[in-house]
Amino acid sequence: MDFCTRISWTQVLAEFLEHADSIVVILADAQGRIVECNLALMRFLHKDERPLGRHLNEIFRSTDETIPDFCAFSSDNPPLSQILKLRGCDDVFKVTCSVQDSQMLVLAERIGCSNNVVMQTMSSLTNELVGIGRELSRKNRELEEAKSRIEAISRTDSLTGLANRRFFMERLQESISLANRHEQELCLLMADLDHFKRVNDTHGHDAGDRVLQAFAAILRRSCRKEDLAARGGGEEFLLLLPVTSEEDALRMAVRICAAMRSQAVQEPGVPVTVSVGVACHHHGESPDQVLVRVDQALFRAKDQGRDRVSL
Repeated sequence: MDFCTRISWTQVLAEFLEHADSIVVILADAQGRIVECNLALMRFLHKDERPLGRHLNEIFRSTDETIPDFCAFSSDNPPLSQILKLRGCDDVFKVTCSVQDSQMLVLAERIGCSNNVVMQTMSSLTNELVGIGRELSRKNRELEEAKSRIEAISRTDSLTGLANRRFFMERLQESISLANRHEQELCLLMADLDHFKRVNDTHGHDAGDRVLQAFAAILRRSCRKEDLAARGGGEEFLLLLPVTSEEDALRMAVRICAAMRSQAVQEPGVPVTVSVGVACHHHGESPDQVLVRVDQALFRAKDQGRDRVSL
């Protein structure tokens, strides 16, 4: 009992690995340079001192004499194994690496002599399997990146870079459900560029596209992180304002009108203004109901002379 209380199992394991005959234990930094190792590595390399500071590629070589790629290991990947040899040594080792907290732990277990034909075949197959695993991981990353790009494209208006109407309706449904559940305030803005057809008829569709993009930039600058601006179609835009009071929504709409009125990027001879309708969600109201009311507010702003806000 006295012995067990003085020596922990961790100490016993550390002592065992330090003096193990067939297991090489190496701790390396993020660049693959050795910072600690056990005595077995010194014996296999026929060295009197631990090879601290040397790179792992100076210690290990593949059975086909190529340089193993220790830099391919990262904390995102599970521990991988390769069949390698120590330089200056004919013995073959099963080498397992894992990376955590910018440190690499290498365990190399001696499994036989490199002259063994079976061992050579095993080495070749294992290293080929490691290569296939890495290629599969790379393909999976590319697939995930492509999936993310496709999802982004599917919810974005290509001309303005804002959300499209389909994605806006999904977010509106979620936001109204959340507002109903927690009795939170929520407001909706609907904006329409005044006499936009004149721009296309007078200066062409390229000029009209530039006006749409300029207004989209105003909406992006006006939005908070939790807001969502979208192009509803044509020259109509939508703005979702979660947790926003009626007063704050009106102030934002007035700022948007003023910003468009003073927009420096105007087409010559055709000043472009915007009309904005504002509607605040009522508890228990559906997305369609609040959309009808904000559309009515926008119609009222147009009917009253345009370039204004209507609640």
